[in-house]
Amino acid sequence: MKPRKIRLPHITVKLPALTAKLSAITSVVGPRLPSLRLPSLSGVHLGGGKLVFFSLGSVALGFLLTFFLVTSEGEELVWPDAGAVYMAPSKVGIRLPVDTEQAAEVPRRSQTLQINLPPGIRINEITIKDTSIGTPGLTTVIQIAGLSSTSTLNIDEFVIKNSEFPTMDWANSDIHTWNATSSVRAAGYTAGATAATSTAEVVIGSTRESASYVKTSGTVDRVIILLNAEGKDALISRLTLDGVRASVGAFDADYLEIGTLTFENIQVGDDGDVNSADLVFNSSVNIKNINENILEDNIFIR
Repeated sequence: MKPRKIRLPHITVKLPALTAKLSAITSVVGPRLPSLRLPSLSGVHLGGGKLVFFSLGSVALGFLLTFFLVTSEGEELVWPDAGAVYMAPSKVGIRLPVDTEQAAEVPRRSQTLQINLPPGIRINEITIKDTSIGTPGLTTVIQIAGLSSTSTLNIDEFVIKNSEFPTMDWANSDIHTWNATSSVRAAGYTAGATAATSTAEVVIGSTRESASYVKTSGTVDRVIILLNAEGKDALISRLTLDGVRASVGAFDADYLEIGTLTFENIQVGDDGDVNSADLVFNSSVNIKNINENILEDNIFIR
């Protein structure tokens, strides 16, 4: 039987050159970008000819899509990167703008580390460890606060150790037990807290559906942990500041309900004068059990 030859028709596909101008996005990503010209694609030849399947165009289009993804996500940071505000329980933060307290003198991006806690959130652990804090011009470098006496941060165990702060101020809070050993020294101390036998112990044992935020080292401008709206309290099983050292600025705590507060190996002082209090518990702080042996000393933290 005589073999038969089968011929496929000659097919040529011509595609025009593609040109994509990115000038429309300059208002979003910055200075005007030059035109991006994609290579002209020609030729799909069957039957003895060349075979080209858009490979060059695919590479160029992939680059363009990657460019848009990078520029659209460039303002997001991942915990524990500083310069962002994190809305719990998310670990992806939104970059903060230039710090308005410093913009007049040192216009630069903020290096604040901020956690916003929505009402009713449950947090297993917040730990800030071996972190240096402070930059000239900031008045408050650590702020831990609720919003009011009915919208507070409930903390089962709050531990502050191996740390130093120029000043420390506590107000509008209820503490069941406060322990402070003789390793705590302050350049002036005001024990103005109110003894309150009715202050309840905060117990937060369950970690179900809870989040954790742990930072083990680094430097930041300041640390802010805030309840961000009125409503239910935010619940924190354990909050730890360990090896946190501030060079300037105040530690400020407001509207907290604490089961056990522990001070260990802390130094507080911004002038070396024991006659002006740098560690202050205001009368708006109610404490049921106090075990403290704080020493006053001429401490001047710089």
